[in-house]
Amino acid sequence: MKKFSPKEILMPTIVLFVICVVASALLGGTNMLTEDKIASIEAEAKVQAMQTVMSDAVSFSEEAQASETVAYCEALDADGNVIGYAFTVSENGYGGEIKIMVGVNTDGTVRKLAVLSADNETPGLGLNIKKDSFLDQFIGKVNGIAVNKNAPSGNEIQALTSATISSSAVTRAVNSALDCFENEVKGGAENG
Repeated sequence: MKKFSPKEILMPTIVLFVICVVASALLGGTNMLTEDKIASIEAEAKVQAMQTVMSDAVSFSEEAQASETVAYCEALDADGNVIGYAFTVSENGYGGEIKIMVGVNTDGTVRKLAVLSADNETPGLGLNIKKDSFLDQFIGKVNGIAVNKNAPSGNEIQALTSATISSSAVTRAVNSALDCFENEVKGGAENG
């Protein structure tokens, strides 16, 4: 068995250490350079989604965090009157987190939905939750929406074929927004 000299052991270790330090510094520097830009893009996408779900709003209030997975803003008209709410809701889907924006009218009905992120859902199946043909089913619905695989009626929506988990995740997210509206937003306004 060959004996290694300290130089044969120490040199590769030092070289590997230097490579790791340089690579870490480069990754950290790249993160610092792109961090603000990424945050800006995400904030802009969120504002666009709020405008999509509450199209006649002139402005939005500061965001309030209702729970770990639900936040909301008041949608305001030109006179500052509340005309609805834009809820940001996260829910676990088939491939990971799904984040949606739910527009809710002051009467507690769904106005419109927009998908903020669903990057890990299955392409061609679960990603179909982004299609208007799926999202438009929620318009006008009230809290307690159910998923039906066959012929939906009343307060039900049609599940996407082979994507029931994703369909159910969006439905749970919408129901979470409507539940927050009933119990915190509307309930808080009536009790305040």
